[in-house]
Amino acid sequence: MTVLSEAKKGIVERLSAALDGAPVHIEELETPPQPDWGDLAFPCFRLAQDLRKPPVEIARELAESCKPDGLIASAEAAGPYVNFRFDRAAFMRQAVEDILAGAGPLGGLRVHGDEKVMIEYGQPNTHKEFHVGHLRNVSLGLSVVLLERSVGRQVIPVSYIGDVGAHVARILWAYRRWHLDDQIPEDKGKFLGAIYTEATREVEEHPELKEEVSEVQRLLEARDGTWWSLWERTRRWSLDEFEAIFKELGATFERVYYESEVEEEGKRLAQELLKEGVAKRSQGAVVVDLEDEDLGVFLILKSDGAALYATKELALAQLKFREFTGISKSVHVVDTRQSLYFRQFFATLRRMGFDKELEHLSYEFVTLKEGAMSSRSGNVVTYRDFRDEMLRRTRQETQERHPDWGGERIDRAAWTIAEGAMKFGMLKQDPDKPIVFDIEEAISFDGFTGPYVQYAHARLSSILSKTAGQEGSWSAGESPEAEYSLVRRLADFPETVAAAAAGHRPSLLAQYLFELAQVTSSFYRDVPVLAAEEPDRGRRVLIARAARSVLAEGLGLLGIGAPDEM
Repeated sequence: MTVLSEAKKGIVERLSAALDGAPVHIEELETPPQPDWGDLAFPCFRLAQDLRKPPVEIARELAESCKPDGLIASAEAAGPYVNFRFDRAAFMRQAVEDILAGAGPLGGLRVHGDEKVMIEYGQPNTHKEFHVGHLRNVSLGLSVVLLERSVGRQVIPVSYIGDVGAHVARILWAYRRWHLDDQIPEDKGKFLGAIYTEATREVEEHPELKEEVSEVQRLLEARDGTWWSLWERTRRWSLDEFEAIFKELGATFERVYYESEVEEEGKRLAQELLKEGVAKRSQGAVVVDLEDEDLGVFLILKSDGAALYATKELALAQLKFREFTGISKSVHVVDTRQSLYFRQFFATLRRMGFDKELEHLSYEFVTLKEGAMSSRSGNVVTYRDFRDEMLRRTRQETQERHPDWGGERIDRAAWTIAEGAMKFGMLKQDPDKPIVFDIEEAISFDGFTGPYVQYAHARLSSILSKTAGQEGSWSAGESPEAEYSLVRRLADFPETVAAAAAGHRPSLLAQYLFELAQVTSSFYRDVPVLAAEEPDRGRRVLIARAARSVLAEGLGLLGIGAPDEM
């Protein structure tokens, strides 16, 4: 139990006792809008009807009944609220000791050891570019994996890569038609992406070409030797790029699935559903009628027998749970444009007798200032271009700050900062909020950014490196407000992580870390650590160590490194 949960438990017990045993829930406690009002507050509105008294009178009576004890120093009525203040010396000492103890900053938060969850993310399509929209997917999926593990769940991260389909046929058709003799550039992803844009434009301008593309897709599904060989070669280009990017971003998977491995099983399954009456024929196509659930009609096989995304995904669902037993839940991290599709997909699985818990973790896509990002129009910011521009700027900034550093040291710092800027920029927004990509904002070293949080960690590391190996020691004494404000915010970390994990919202943690970095900045600006005399110096060293530990742990849960120097 953390110090904050212990304090809350004590408050709830006192309130319940004052109410003759009536239940009071920890969730009812609030944080006052102003720190000087107290540390926690209990609103009395819901009690008014049962007690037949005004909330103000109830608050006054409860405050009088709650005497100081343990971590609670006082209880005061403030209108319809009871404001509680902690015993600062006791609270601070226990909070810092908890963070620096063996359990670490999360303080025994890992409480879901029996639950196993599969999280699918990282789903780029081969033969296309890996763009900054994919970066949001990977950043979100990776952080959710790390958050779930932090609270003790067993997590199986998997990826599902689209390596067949209409887009592949279109690209290979255009490649053989116009680019077969081209010299292959180093950036093969961009090369294929340009061909896709070209092919799309040609087909839109000349609709009669659609028949040629459809024939290529038919030959690919039949594994025609010439086309299949070209598919394998170009597919490998994309997979090599994806593997390098996933490794660079720290995303690892226990299993990578491919559409091509479930395509035939999906077709067989569609025919089986047709025989069982789950699906039916509609103008030659195989569909599942979901009108009674207000979900329309779900197309699972085209009239010409060609597979769709749904065809393959139905087979994939069965394969996942066959390969990994004991899974309590499967989470699909896919953008919000697929929301209707997933509602239809889950409803179809239920009609098939599939009783597993499934969740679509949707997120809005990334847009440019001039509109939506689209491979078809060619209006794409690739991950490589985005990363390279980040690195160019962070490297330049690091060189200007540290002209005496060597190249390897500069490169290491520049990448850590660039990665922090990219991932934090993708995670600080709630998943349901679109991101308008602005490179200037993404790389800023000020404000609500990853580098700002990273700098707070680096600044503390610099201070602690000069303490000559002194671990610090706790001592009683008058603590300045900046000390208490920092420790009080540190104590919120476990609950913030728990909330972020429960809601699959890394944005809650990003916001917390930004606010913690602000409080940390005030601490090392207003309170001397190295120049302080004992016993203040020892106490402040411990607080600095605790703050650095929480910042590092929090950044790590976002998949971001915590540099010791910047």
